[in-house]
Amino acid sequence: MDRRAVIGWMGAVLLSGCGGGGGGGDAPVPAPVPAPAAGTGTAAAPVAAGVPLSSNIALWGDSLTWGYAPLLQVLEGSRTVYNGGVIGETSMQIADRQTADTEHRDWITVFWYGHNNLKDPALIDLQRDPAQIKADLARSVATLAPGNNRFLVLSVVNQDKDGERRGEPVYQAILQLNAELAATYPNNYFDIRSWMVSQYDPTSAGDVADFQADLPPRSMRFDEIHLTLDGYTRLARKMKDVLDARGW
Repeated sequence: MDRRAVIGWMGAVLLSGCGGGGGGGDAPVPAPVPAPAAGTGTAAAPVAAGVPLSSNIALWGDSLTWGYAPLLQVLEGSRTVYNGGVIGETSMQIADRQTADTEHRDWITVFWYGHNNLKDPALIDLQRDPAQIKADLARSVATLAPGNNRFLVLSVVNQDKDGERRGEPVYQAILQLNAELAATYPNNYFDIRSWMVSQYDPTSAGDVADFQADLPPRSMRFDEIHLTLDGYTRLARKMKDVLDARGW
């Protein structure tokens, strides 16, 4: 791995069960890399209407975002990647931060909300919680600068715990939510969950079991949802590919 990527992971902390999708047990996740001030990085990119927009990238989410953002920064080089991922936050908390932020509205933006809304099986409301996630995403998208349609909404990822495996109630609610997000944002949605599931190793019995349960493979994870260094690296590379394919 590039030395800068390793540096981005130095100073890892112990994460308890309040991480990006809940999680059980303590395990290390990467320390965030402070983002340079707005306006740094590569030159602004014009849009069709002639309004200059920044070519930098803002990532908003929970610990899954927090984990891959430093690695995406390494891959992007001089272009600035703002790490708006905060461990343990719900969609409402993320959206509150994002809508209050005025420095990144003209940036390419990735929204990845909802894992902590669905964290506690005893408290999940399968009607209220998906509706809250959709509402928070909608208000975040509405704050983007006029003419800035360079945003992605990523699918919610199910976790390796009761209720979220193939055919179980929370799993069904997550797939329904993702289908509704795809319909609401047909040109700005990416199903990162399905991509993660597809990354299983067919020679690993554990990975095959996860694939059959429609879960991200355990070879990419260190707990129910949080990723290993290799997992976050693969995720960052995929996100770069997705953004590059759109010409952003």
